[in-house]
Amino acid sequence: MKPKFLAEEFLLALYFLAFSMISGFVLYWSQSPSGIKLAALTLLFHVSFAGLCLLLRWHTPFRIWKFLVPLSILMVFPDWFLSSALQILVFPEDGFLKIGTVSGYMAGLWAIPLFICVYTGIKLEEMSVSIVGTCLWVGIVALAIFGTSEATMWILGSWYPQNVKMWGKVAYYVLVPEMVLGVTAYLAYQGFSYSAYIFQIAMGFLVMVLYIGNLSFFYLLIEKIL
Repeated sequence: MKPKFLAEEFLLALYFLAFSMISGFVLYWSQSPSGIKLAALTLLFHVSFAGLCLLLRWHTPFRIWKFLVPLSILMVFPDWFLSSALQILVFPEDGFLKIGTVSGYMAGLWAIPLFICVYTGIKLEEMSVSIVGTCLWVGIVALAIFGTSEATMWILGSWYPQNVKMWGKVAYYVLVPEMVLGVTAYLAYQGFSYSAYIFQIAMGFLVMVLYIGNLSFFYLLIEKIL
């Protein structure tokens, strides 16, 4: 049995703490445009995380990361839909290239919070928590992470909602879809993480389409019906 300070969970928590501190330093002190800073941090995460997993032979974290990379890229489409079709999400000019109306670094940024959601589910399952309990906790973690992001990312000039019902800077319609996104990403990983990579990509596509559907439904429900 490994000492506690060498345990995968402890070292991962240490990694995310260090990455958060570096991110805070870069975002606060760097004079570069916000888009360049966020793109650089996103690239740093992917390179450092994959390298650390390979170095320490972390099979499960690496497999989760590899599963989430194509899903993260595909998540550009929901943001594109919200910002271009519904025009309720704005990605201001931030000094970095755009994919349609979406800041390009978003293609890699989604993997970070989704990793935490999926990994949380894996650890809960290892603790023999029921599938219902696991999904509930993953949903709560997703709500906490994405809700915090919605409330703070506008400060960095990354994105902000408009013309929707909000509490502060947090749009109501997006909260349940983001909870469901965390849960479905976890379930998709659990069901297909050992499948051929093309099937993992296909599952990522289905998760993305489901997310767009949830966004559309809750936008209609909250903004047009209620």
